[in-house]
Amino acid sequence: MWKGPREGRSSILTILDLRERNYRLAVLNGWLVWLGDTFLNPNIVLTSFAAKLGAPGALIGLLPALLQAGGMVPQAFLAPWVARLPRKIVLYRKVAALRLSGLVLMALSAFLFGQNPSLLLLGFLLGLLLNALFTGVSSLPFWEVVAKTTPQGRRAHLFSARNLVGGLLAFLAGFLVRLLLALAGLAEPFYAAYAVRALGQGKELGLYLSLYALAFTLSNLLWARMAERGSKGVLKAGAFLALLAPLLALLLPPGLFGLVFLLQGAYLAALGLATTTYLLNLAPPEERSAAIGLANTLAGLFAFSPVLGGYLADRQGFPALFLLAAGLYALALYAGRRLPGEA
Repeated sequence: MWKGPREGRSSILTILDLRERNYRLAVLNGWLVWLGDTFLNPNIVLTSFAAKLGAPGALIGLLPALLQAGGMVPQAFLAPWVARLPRKIVLYRKVAALRLSGLVLMALSAFLFGQNPSLLLLGFLLGLLLNALFTGVSSLPFWEVVAKTTPQGRRAHLFSARNLVGGLLAFLAGFLVRLLLALAGLAEPFYAAYAVRALGQGKELGLYLSLYALAFTLSNLLWARMAERGSKGVLKAGAFLALLAPLLALLLPPGLFGLVFLLQGAYLAALGLATTTYLLNLAPPEERSAAIGLANTLAGLFAFSPVLGGYLADRQGFPALFLLAAGLYALALYAGRRLPGEA
């Protein structure tokens, strides 16, 4: 006579175990992605690499734009199809494997065209584009799986945990990047280019990468705590720190320029956490894919703004670019204050 209740309790325990398992796997996935992306950081590693090869400012700005826009713009068109899939994790697994093709192309370009800067940059651009496009396809099912398997109250903790250890791994990896770059040598990608071209800090890029990763990692502890009271506050804090970064870039001496990357890591962590959880928390479940896809597509279109930033830096200099960025972040802070709060 107690069989029914026992089965009921067993079923509840099984569901809880699956949720914990999914949570742990999502965290582990974030750690590995974080570590891999560190060696392909578009704002520090790739842009400084392009600057060393003498690439114009517009091309330097294009590198991070390809990663961001390529991964976001297609999502609005894919969202209706993804929403109809019964098991979205299957699509994520298949497409994630295809993302490796872009990385393979980049690696082959380095081996085959190391003596030809033009062909090397072309191979890197094509590889980045392929990687970004397949990332865009896999991104929507990933967010759907996260939303379904992680309760709303634990989402901020999930992303914070993914970033915490992943950032520590990236912090250690930064010193390896410093060794690799020591004979090789709108504003996000240009802090590194400015450090190389205007301040002569090419050998310090690995240190800057480690500082960036450390700030990104440790600040997540603060942002996750703040996000428990709502993501809007984290968004405003991130926009304020982002406003300070380009101003400090113009004022700091070369020996203290690493503070810019500390600040950059902190505010990008805040903005990344806030925009993700804010959208997931506000979007109705039946419209979640469409909302995420549209938001990411719009953000992806604006990802090409660094190309214009590079053109401005070439024509008017880095100070004009950094002042423009500060003004735009000020507008973002003002707009963030007017966003509705989460229920």
